[in-house]
Amino acid sequence: MIRTLLSFFIVMLVLCCAIYPFTLNEIAKFVFPYEASGSLIDENGQATLDVNKAVGSELLGQAFNKPYFLHGRSSAVNYNTSDINQSSVNSGGFNYAMSNPALKERMIKDLNQFLKQNPNVSKKEIPIDLLSASASGFDPHISKQAAWVQIPRIVKFSKLSKNQVEKIINNSTQDKFLGIFGEMKVNVLKANIAINKAMKKSKNATTNTRTNS
Repeated sequence: MIRTLLSFFIVMLVLCCAIYPFTLNEIAKFVFPYEASGSLIDENGQATLDVNKAVGSELLGQAFNKPYFLHGRSSAVNYNTSDINQSSVNSGGFNYAMSNPALKERMIKDLNQFLKQNPNVSKKEIPIDLLSASASGFDPHISKQAAWVQIPRIVKFSKLSKNQVEKIINNSTQDKFLGIFGEMKVNVLKANIAINKAMKKSKNATTNTRTNS
C-alpha cells in the first residue's frame, strides 16, 4: 500500500511539476511567443523577443520621474522590478484601511507632489487613479484623463508641441474591453518611448537646421 502511494506520488510529482508546465511553456512559446516571453518592447516601442534589446514590458509599470515623461500611478514597492538591493517586497499594495491615518497622509503627500509638478492643474482635475495605488504596485496603465492632465507639464519640459503630445497619448491609448467594459487606458511605457523618440527627432532637426544656417 505504501509502495503504491509512494509510486503514485512520484509519478504525479514529475507529471505536474515538470512535464505539464514544461509542455505548456513550450506550446506557449510556439503559439504566443511575444506573450510567453513577457510582452517585451524595445526602445522603438516595437515588440521584441530579445531580452538584451528590451527596455521593459508593456504589462509592467516603471517609475518615471523626469518632468518631460508621463508619470504613472503611485506604487507601494516603487516599481522595484529588478532592484536586488530593495528591502521591500517585490509586489504589493499599501494595504491601508480606510480608517488608517497613514492612507490619508500618503494620499495628501502624493497630491501635493503632483500639484507641485503640475501647477496648472487644480485638485478637482486630478483623477483618482493618480492618487491610488494598484494591488500589485506594477500597474502599467493610467486613465486617459490621468494622462491628459499631465500634458501641459510634458509640453513645457519636452519642448514638443501640444498636438504632438496629444497624438502620442492617443496612439498609446487602449480602448475599453469589447468596447463596453472598463475604461480607456494609456500605456505609460509606450507613451514615454514615443515621447523620447519625438524629443530626439526634434533635437536632431534643430541641430541640422543650425548646421545648415
